[in-house]
Amino acid sequence: MTAPLSVAPSTSPVWFRALVWLAPLLLIVTAWIPDDGADKPLPVAGRVALTLLGVGLAALFEQVPRRLTYTLTDTGLRISRFSGTFEWPYRELRVRRTDAGLGLRVGGVGLPGYYTGTYTFTGAGYRNVQAIASNTRGGLIVERGGTPYYLTPADPDAFAQALAARGVPVLD
Repeated sequence: MTAPLSVAPSTSPVWFRALVWLAPLLLIVTAWIPDDGADKPLPVAGRVALTLLGVGLAALFEQVPRRLTYTLTDTGLRISRFSGTFEWPYRELRVRRTDAGLGLRVGGVGLPGYYTGTYTFTGAGYRNVQAIASNTRGGLIVERGGTPYYLTPADPDAFAQALAARGVPVLD
């Protein structure tokens, strides 16, 4: 078994990262802002609960991207993500290089450095792809059972060559 391969670093726009981090920050800050016009202020237990929710959300946003890895084992491609780990046998895979990327999220998670779920695809050949990616650009397609998966290893060409060396067909 080999060590986990690096995923491409996140290049999310600053406005997107700021928007994502604004949610937990607002939960924490607004819980403690006094509302002088309210008949009944928010009890301390409610303020603590909102603060804990904000801190928990921030911790989740920090940990989720760190869980994404691709590993080439002796038997298949192992993918680890926040929701679990699975392995695809090489005989079930096909790989395709692409210059296109992810479009709109149809369903799933879209955080800076962590994109999973169904996304529209900006290139030819596929309408939608299943993303298991750290970025929205600079990846490749790995097909399994006719389903295209968009992956973003740090070096897509070397990743495709490593898959080809293990018997995975490379499509043009």
